[in-house]
Order: sequence, then structure tokens, then C-alpha cells
Amino acid sequence: MAATLLVVLGWTYASTGSMLAALGWTFLAGVVLQAGYFVAVLWLVHGERPATDETKGDIGPAPAKHPAPFERDGIIHALLAWLFPGLMS
Repeated sequence: MAATLLVVLGWTYASTGSMLAALGWTFLAGVVLQAGYFVAVLWLVHGERPATDETKGDIGPAPAKHPAPFERDGIIHALLAWLFPGLMS
């Protein structure tokens, strides 16, 4: 938004030669950008579906098992086992 307003400021000043007109058009562009952002957020929130309670009914598949932090990478596991032999047993 700041970059857009700087472009509007520079372009308007280059076109009109008036700093007052450039500031006025930049303010108007800021209001339009902010109103558009507000409308977009309202549209996204309005289109969102309410969350359903997934614990009711069938249970579904079991959650995925994630590896422990030190079991993800063999290099780190080997380095830790070498540096701290009692830690990884």
C-alpha cells in the first residue's frame, strides 16, 4: 500500500506540478485502497463456513505419527550419538 501511494504521489506531482494536488490525490487513493481492503476482508469472512465438530459421528483414521525431533535427520542423529553416547540410547 505504501509503494502504491508513493507511485500515486510521484505520478500526480509529475503530472500536475502541484504538491497540494499530489497530496490530495494520494489521500484519496489511500482511502480507496483502505475501503477496498475492508470490503475484501468482509467478503472473505462472510464466505467462510462455520466450523463443524468433527468429534461427533465416526472417529475416522488415526492421527499421523510424527518422528521425534532428533530422528528426522540421520546426520544429526549420528552426530548427537557420537557427541553424547548416553543421550540417544
